[in-house]
Amino acid sequence: MKTRRLFLVILAFAGILTACSNDESLENASKGQEISFRMQGGTPTSILRTTASTGDNVDAFVVFGTDDVFWPQLRNDLIFDGVTVARTINGNYEYANKKYFGEGATIASFIAFSPVSTKAGIPIVDKMAHPSPFFGLRFEYEVPVPEAEGKTTQEDLLVARTSHDPQYSTVQLDFTHALSRVFVTAVNHAPETVIIHGLTLKNLIKKGTVWCSLTNGTAAIWTPSDDPDDVTDYPYVLAETGVAVPGLEPGTRPSPPRLVTSMEQGMMLMPQATRNENNDDIFDPGDFALEVQYTFANTNFGIRTKHLLIEHDFPFAANTQYVIKIIFEEGAGAIDFTIDVTDFQDIEEPRYP
Repeated sequence: MKTRRLFLVILAFAGILTACSNDESLENASKGQEISFRMQGGTPTSILRTTASTGDNVDAFVVFGTDDVFWPQLRNDLIFDGVTVARTINGNYEYANKKYFGEGATIASFIAFSPVSTKAGIPIVDKMAHPSPFFGLRFEYEVPVPEAEGKTTQEDLLVARTSHDPQYSTVQLDFTHALSRVFVTAVNHAPETVIIHGLTLKNLIKKGTVWCSLTNGTAAIWTPSDDPDDVTDYPYVLAETGVAVPGLEPGTRPSPPRLVTSMEQGMMLMPQATRNENNDDIFDPGDFALEVQYTFANTNFGIRTKHLLIEHDFPFAANTQYVIKIIFEEGAGAIDFTIDVTDFQDIEEPRYP
């Protein structure tokens, strides 16, 4: 089921990302159609509470774009070079200093990203394929670790790219998710209630370079950082008292898996391949794992810690949502895991070591 979702945009960085617009070149060019923007009809419409919003609630985006008049005739010039486009109170998308397609342009290209955020580095335009108006955009991005105090929050990075016929003034943008997203569910087959006290995704790379162009197959291609200092843990924010997973009543069937993390807490991750150097079930420093801290109610075993390890090089992909299911079995301390991949689009099943 397709469930692509959009994140509420942050406007604070808009002034920094609004680059110069080559006004001198534009003033000397013959003006064609005035350029405006709107969301593509296929833009996601589902809501995931605070971590996502509908296309109707995207407040701003940064856009780069040009056409085949400005590209070859004006020294590979961009019409939009990091311009922030913001939603107005009447719902339209506006930007300062109106821009126009070149007179006689036959094709135009646009790349945009949202939200307008300090988490994205300054974009660099890679000019390619002269004289066609094709270009690439790359920028650094760091996926923050959420904090229980709410001081640091995550965002859903969106990218859009399109080719456009300049005879139509309005450019339609279809944003897709550039990050991975991970939820955790649990089912309890044991008679005792299980209390989950902590959930942490271990040893993930937090920084990388995003590459977007009109000519590659996917909207965003990631190159993860190779700096060891950019490897970190992503803990989920749970209630101080933990999350209770009721036990199985005698003679009854197990209940469906329940979300341990709420819909507001789907963890955003930079797309990357997991690491499990020995490709086994033994957790070693540096391996990717879901760490679970839990207790069985009415027992004296104290808090236990288990790790779920996935095969080496299992890919966390962009625009993909993962659901890790924890299965607690009968017997104190028994625990098993499965993982479902129910992404913003297709389903796939990972393999365990």
